[in-house]
Amino acid sequence: MIEQLIPEDIAQDDTDHLMNIRRLTDQPIETTGYTEFTQNEFRQIIDGLSPRKALGPEGIISENLILVFKSIHKNVSSIYIECLKKGSFPKNW
Repeated sequence: MIEQLIPEDIAQDDTDHLMNIRRLTDQPIETTGYTEFTQNEFRQIIDGLSPRKALGPEGIISENLILVFKSIHKNVSSIYIECLKKGSFPKNW
């Protein structure tokens, strides 16, 4: 299961879409006017996910995201909130 949540990051295997994402994440973005998500808003988003949905471009299936969030929701939402504030996500996501 851990391989699904944190896949190996191999840049040479990237699709054009993922190469564009890498390029965009290397550039800082302007986050003025940012309104912080609350833990409750994060829970509502996760609760709204369909566990049978196909993989997203980051390779994480929603069922795994739901399971992880239910187990360590404060940690997961805190990480996402901090990434949103900084306007940057780890490259191996």
